[in-house]
Amino acid sequence: MSATTTARESKRKDGEVIAYPMAAVKIPKGALVSINASGYATNATDAAGETFAGVAYETVDNSAGSAGDLSIRVHTTGTFVFVDGGGNGAQTDVGVAFHVVDNQTVTDAATSNNLIAGIAVESISAASVRIRIDRYAS
Repeated sequence: MSATTTARESKRKDGEVIAYPMAAVKIPKGALVSINASGYATNATDAAGETFAGVAYETVDNSAGSAGDLSIRVHTTGTFVFVDGGGNGAQTDVGVAFHVVDNQTVTDAATSNNLIAGIAVESISAASVRIRIDRYAS
């Protein structure tokens, strides 16, 4: 198709919450979500080929179904509290990129695949950190 030369309606959405078809898994509300190599939403891990999607808006159980049978809504912007896998809880973590460890844990240390979930905006304790996922969620 060639480039448009006239005005067109692009059907804008705010993009703050996006629905993704799911893998055959259960994803709990508040969990970190990624898109796997097959293109389906799944619980985030540090696996190769995953792309960070955001934070689960709801719990959806597709474990008894097939990939694509159900969809899950995912927050793509905002700040969220997660387990600090590094456990240092330092104020110097603020402004630092945090990588996915699993669907509830992030770390400022390098991981095998360095899937970034967001930037720390608050060090809450040695065990928890608040991260901003904007710019990292796809």
